Amino acid sequence: MNKTTKAIKELDDYSKMNVRHSVDQYAKHGTLHEVAQKAFQSDDLWDKPWVPFDFDIGDPYSHPVYQAFSEEQKLAWNHLQWGLEYTVVGRGEQQIIVLNNYAVRRYQHIIPSVVELERRESYEEVDHIDAFKEGLDALHKRYLPHLPDALWSISASGFRSDRLNQVSRHVIGKMADRVLGTNFPTLFFLIRGLKTHNYKPFENAIANFDEAPKGVRKVSHLHRLDESRHMATALHISRLSKEILGSTNWESRRLFKLAVDLAWPKNRMAEYRLQYWRTAFYGGNIFQNISDTEKDALFAHIAANTKKNLLHLHHRQEKLTRQANKKIVEMADLTPDLKQIFINSLREDPVHANLVDAVEL
Repeated sequence: MNKTTKAIKELDDYSKMNVRHSVDQYAKHGTLHEVAQKAFQSDDLWDKPWVPFDFDIGDPYSHPVYQAFSEEQKLAWNHLQWGLEYTVVGRGEQQIIVLNNYAVRRYQHIIPSVVELERRESYEEVDHIDAFKEGLDALHKRYLPHLPDALWSISASGFRSDRLNQVSRHVIGKMADRVLGTNFPTLFFLIRGLKTHNYKPFENAIANFDEAPKGVRKVSHLHRLDESRHMATALHISRLSKEILGSTNWESRRLFKLAVDLAWPKNRMAEYRLQYWRTAFYGGNIFQNISDTEKDALFAHIAANTKKNLLHLHHRQEKLTRQANKKIVEMADLTPDLKQIFINSLREDPVHANLVDAVEL
């Protein structure tokens, strides 16, 4: 068996196995949306924290305004932190639902099971978004009922406008397939893998957070099972695509770098966090007794800490994220110069550089 035939068999076997695991999981637990519908109607939902308190990199806890919060306000802040985490994840999955299928079009007549796997993963992503919406809608109804669609943040990648992202996804998928050629699956799944690795430690923490309501923990637990499979998919396809699909006839380094930059827009990580907290804090009815002067002081504190703390990995990311990113980048089947462009593009921005600080080329 030659190298290419071996790679085809490996990816085919993996794809079929992963679809089976997904089907079995859903048969056992139901959809994530169904689990979330129950979770966000539980009797103890608003009486307990939903996420560990160290998640908020803005560190509101050390500021006098936060310290003067009532216990109900502190719990609300914690619940809204859950909302921030999952609106960002949901926005990313909205992008993936469409791009998944474009990224594997070239496999249709080589390994059909890969295409079937991505259809299944896209189905899971739709289910995830429906589940997160249950939580976000519950937060909106309790804390910001007077504001329309208040808790959906701007996307962490692509354009700031969700409407623009929505209409451009198919165009981007078609153009990427045409322009990047067989590098498209490798790059797409490399990016997808890194972004999944970033949140994985936080979701593990929520799933194991004994203080949280049982249903909230279960949503995170089942979602992380899906995302563990998605992480493995990203590693397999980014590692094997070039061997299976062959090399492209030409490579545009400028367009390749543009694709990387669109995945991690400069300043976006701080922007979507601060936009979310400005809406939640200034608009939340539970914080209406706090004066504008006090709100301004706390928000300035959060903004400064957010920008500072984004310059390094969160302590929860230091092991899993760093090592998983190192592995997928170093194993990705890109030419050495394209891989260097990928690394250099991330390292140009201090906020993104820490994502690949362990990579050695």
